[in-house]
Amino acid sequence: MESISGEWQFLFAQDGGFIRLPVWGHIPLSAGARRVIEHPDFVRLQQVKQLLFVHYAFPGATHTRLEHSIGTYHIALQMLSSLLGNPHNVDPDTGQPRITPQEGRVFLAAALLHDIGHHPCAHLLDNLPLRDAAGRRLFISHEERARHYLDPDRPGGLAGILRESWQIEDPRLVAHAIAPATPGPGPNDDNLPARLLSGIVDPDKMDYLVRDANACGVPYGHIDTERLLESLVLDAGPTGRRIAITEKGVAPLESLIFSKYMMFRHIYWHHTARIASAMFGRFLQDGVAARVVAPEWFYRLSDDALLLRLSAPEVAGAFPAGELVVRLSRRDLYKRAVTLYPAPGVGEPEFRLGAEEVAHLVQLHRDPERRRAAEAAMCAVLSDRLGTPLAGHEVLLDIPEPGSVFDVEDFNELRVVVSSQRDRRRHSLVPFNEYGFSQMKSEFAQSFERYSRKVRVLCRPDLREAVLDAWEAVWAAVRAVA
Repeated sequence: MESISGEWQFLFAQDGGFIRLPVWGHIPLSAGARRVIEHPDFVRLQQVKQLLFVHYAFPGATHTRLEHSIGTYHIALQMLSSLLGNPHNVDPDTGQPRITPQEGRVFLAAALLHDIGHHPCAHLLDNLPLRDAAGRRLFISHEERARHYLDPDRPGGLAGILRESWQIEDPRLVAHAIAPATPGPGPNDDNLPARLLSGIVDPDKMDYLVRDANACGVPYGHIDTERLLESLVLDAGPTGRRIAITEKGVAPLESLIFSKYMMFRHIYWHHTARIASAMFGRFLQDGVAARVVAPEWFYRLSDDALLLRLSAPEVAGAFPAGELVVRLSRRDLYKRAVTLYPAPGVGEPEFRLGAEEVAHLVQLHRDPERRRAAEAAMCAVLSDRLGTPLAGHEVLLDIPEPGSVFDVEDFNELRVVVSSQRDRRRHSLVPFNEYGFSQMKSEFAQSFERYSRKVRVLCRPDLREAVLDAWEAVWAAVRAVA
């Protein structure tokens, strides 16, 4: 391949040796990649589970952010090689690839470091916007943490390695690819590395779907990765360069989309993992309010060390909801009392949600204080019915995140390279949603999501029958929370 030469030889560097990883096997490393992997900031990821509480349902799901990050780097290498070897990606005016070597280096570094800002419970905390008395967020998002770890002024940090071993003059470009900021550090660029790193087809997805399915022991993560990578082209459209696919990539893209749907439905949204997350979220909310939980613990402790610290008597014993984390440490979880269905026509009529009720629950999801008030109101109803005092955390709401998991904007902008039947050398770009040979359109993917989402009322096991018996009054208490 003529386009893979000169400044692109870093793609083939093996001077960092090899590393063996579940799923992908033997992975070659450049010396620069090896330096990153051995840096303390990166090694820290070996203490952060990829799937948080999913191992309560699937005991094998104890793999870490470190191995996922290396797997993403491996797929990104293959992705770059495929883009450079595909004649569709040569600019006809210059005869050069539509991606520069510097953009390639930034993309590879961002793929390896895309989870560098993660810490225990990072995604859960991002969706639980707890604030201090001044209205400031208590927990820094994992994107902001990534910028922190890649700050050129951080002594002994990763930025120095990116300059010395990756020939990336401005390490902020890597942070900008991981967590795009406006304005970015580059001069009016379309941030191609960010678009390659995160979208409808990206190396992150191609690794975590396969890796998570493998760890959980389920058959849902099968993706025709090689065929999909071979089909990738760069679409130099009016809004900047972005990923497109050839017609040969349609079937493997469908496999990726369907795998993502199956993994969310059966693994990521598994009721056991959702229950554990809801319990932990309420514990954390009350622990912060009681001023016995310190945000900095999350940034310096491993998953297991954090759970041990939080379940210690001086923390968990300091406020009533502290018992939730003690239950988690013993795997003594709450149970589903009632499952509510937001999609029309799904589930028992008594437990279907109307549009106004869905909108109310979305507001409760976005406002942790109002959600806690609703949970306390449910407990008050049961306490009156049973004549037993309840502290207000014995019944919880599990409300799924309202946003889509299917990269809808990228889905809508994805285009397919279609060849003319009369002249195979002539090509046109057709929006995927208008491409007539696939029914896996963005609306179809979103319908999967709508019918898979459920709202659950969770409770202490001994209260399940009481919740069902008093359901009308319990639900009226939730609706009454302003």
